[in-house]
Amino acid sequence: MPLRSAPLPRMAGHLSFMRAQTKPIEALGAGDLAVLGVPFEDTSAPHAGQSLAARALRETSVYFGWHANPQFSHPIDIDARQDIQTDGLHEHLCDLGDLSAPTNDRDSLSSLLAVAVKQIADRGACSVILGGSDSLFDAVQASFTAAQRVQLGGRYKEAPARFHIAPLSLGKSAPEAPDLPAQLEAFACWRKDEKPLLVQFDLSAFETSLSGLCDQPRLGGCDLKTVAQWLSTIGQHPVSAIMLTGLNPNRPGMGVVKVGQRLMVTALLAFIYARLGFVMDPQDNPSSKDLALT
Repeated sequence: MPLRSAPLPRMAGHLSFMRAQTKPIEALGAGDLAVLGVPFEDTSAPHAGQSLAARALRETSVYFGWHANPQFSHPIDIDARQDIQTDGLHEHLCDLGDLSAPTNDRDSLSSLLAVAVKQIADRGACSVILGGSDSLFDAVQASFTAAQRVQLGGRYKEAPARFHIAPLSLGKSAPEAPDLPAQLEAFACWRKDEKPLLVQFDLSAFETSLSGLCDQPRLGGCDLKTVAQWLSTIGQHPVSAIMLTGLNPNRPGMGVVKVGQRLMVTALLAFIYARLGFVMDPQDNPSSKDLALT
């Protein structure tokens, strides 16, 4: 029987993020995006299951796997109804697999994560960390000196080196809707190019109607378009690491959980496209491919 030359079905073969190639840290090059899973079970969370987040995000990402397949060119983002120029995605996106520590030990996993992120950054690559618990992000920050931290969602903590976007409010019943142009301008003033830039992207960044997705309840938030715009803007900067947090695939309600996974992966694509310099056709000037979808 001849070997199969067509792409594998979505769920066949080794599971990697967006069906990307797998490689060790030593093989990374400048400009690469290195996906790294951190399956840690935070026993302080209301529901067990955060250790399953990395696998769940990979499973959802395979629906976008053809973006990274060199046999395809100029795929269409059917949500945005735009052509996507993805030349080079297959070469620069890779999956390093999961970190693992014995007996779910937080300190051991934190040490492994800090070392891995530093090694990835030393090779000029960006870490894309798939995690559930936000308790390990401090290990990422400890890998860099005087780093700036952008936080989309998650718990609010005041610090000069942090820029908050739709944080979980503490003590407020209804936080004001964020002024996006003003926030983007504030971010540009806050950002210092000489310092490493780290990003925490928490599921709680999304709007109130979707708050049931998260272990941490919230009021207020952003819609998918706004989150994607933020990640696209941030991706145009030399980010050293971005970590996804807040997803617990084991929460009650399978349909709700799947929505959360898709929201995070869809928004993350905006970061990936921007980080690799991909250009999308203007939405108000549709191509013939776009028109075929109407």
